[in-house]
Amino acid sequence: MRRLWEVLPGPAPVKTIELVVLAAVALAILFFLFEWAGDLLDSGGVIGA
Repeated sequence: MRRLWEVLPGPAPVKTIELVVLAAVALAILFFLFEWAGDLLDSGGVIGA
């Protein structure tokens, strides 16, 4: 985490905004990845039926 902070350009407030944007992008990618994997792995059946 510290290396990421040091690599980002700009002063501390700009780095904070950049980290928030990067985190939001990463969460959005994870959301769509899990949605895609869930659709891929879902058999459409009901467990226990």
